[in-house]
Amino acid sequence: MEKLKKQKVAVAMSGGVDSGVAAALLVKAGFKCTGFHLHLWSESFKDKQFENKCCSTESLRTARKTAHQLGILFYPLDFSKLFKRKVVDYFLKAYKDGLTPNPCIVCNQTIKFGELFNYVRKLGFDYLATGHYAQIKKGQKGFHLLAGKDKTKDQSYFLYRLKQSQLPDVLFPVGGYLKNDVRQLAKKWDLPVAHRPESQEICFLPENDYRPFLKRNLKSAIKPGQVVDLKGRVIGQHQGLPLYTLGQRHGFILSSKLQTPLLPPYYVMGKEVKKNLLVIGFGQETERKEFGIKDLNWLVPDYQKELSKPGLKVRIRHQGAFLACRLKGDRVILKEKERGVAPGQSAVFYLKDEVLGGGFISN
Repeated sequence: MEKLKKQKVAVAMSGGVDSGVAAALLVKAGFKCTGFHLHLWSESFKDKQFENKCCSTESLRTARKTAHQLGILFYPLDFSKLFKRKVVDYFLKAYKDGLTPNPCIVCNQTIKFGELFNYVRKLGFDYLATGHYAQIKKGQKGFHLLAGKDKTKDQSYFLYRLKQSQLPDVLFPVGGYLKNDVRQLAKKWDLPVAHRPESQEICFLPENDYRPFLKRNLKSAIKPGQVVDLKGRVIGQHQGLPLYTLGQRHGFILSSKLQTPLLPPYYVMGKEVKKNLLVIGFGQETERKEFGIKDLNWLVPDYQKELSKPGLKVRIRHQGAFLACRLKGDRVILKEKERGVAPGQSAVFYLKDEVLGGGFISN
């Protein structure tokens, strides 16, 4: 860890290996650390209380043991009501409106680097540290958010809504490591988090599929309806618009006249929410060369200059391909057509490994 002048660090400790090793790296580098564990919302149904994957009883226990072993103070914080209002309700509304949400992006913006960041700053901490696989580096004109060293675990896409003013006060200790090296450090130091399994599902879903959750919480919005092609012809039936995502190629029932082994696969292309119509098309029909973008957030002060440089790329999903592009007003123009451009998801702009900023795909 680079030696910094300020020393007081709040570490978000989920009970996972990444945040546990992040805390250990900081302690071993001489920082004065305190661990904070966030209790987030979890669903209750059928007289059962299901645990949020990010803050289960076992996660809390492991985070506390890790902090104990490192000799640092540890505090759990109840953010459940805020998380329900800011993240879960957003998730449900997006699906109700026919969009494809990304709750991790909104959680980072409103919870971790929103409420928690402001909370620990008021307590007098110099930095907030997390276990994200991303990097922050100081340059001549401010600070820069970069992709993590481990490109297979890079989480910079989820962090594009950070502010330039926040970057000097945020630390990503494991961002310069490979995931396997982080695991090895946890084992070497015999940390309680060393053998915790990795979870990549949405944290507040009891199942590994979002559809049962939507069926329980969006009953009035899930109505069977018609499937149409690009010409508006009715060619089948769907089970409820929120149950489908763009690019999906199953789950709808085609007319018996169309059911033949020679028929190419249909993909979900869009939703007409007011008419309760699911629009599907063939492979090439689903490809787009441009799309709209809104609520842009720029991390670099001179972003217009950076956007004009050769090599500009955009990502339209986490771990998605880097697509050559240019930005014209509120339209993103791709060099090559791409499938799966989903309104509600984020388009994040990169120049080499640096995140310039991004926004939400509007149409």
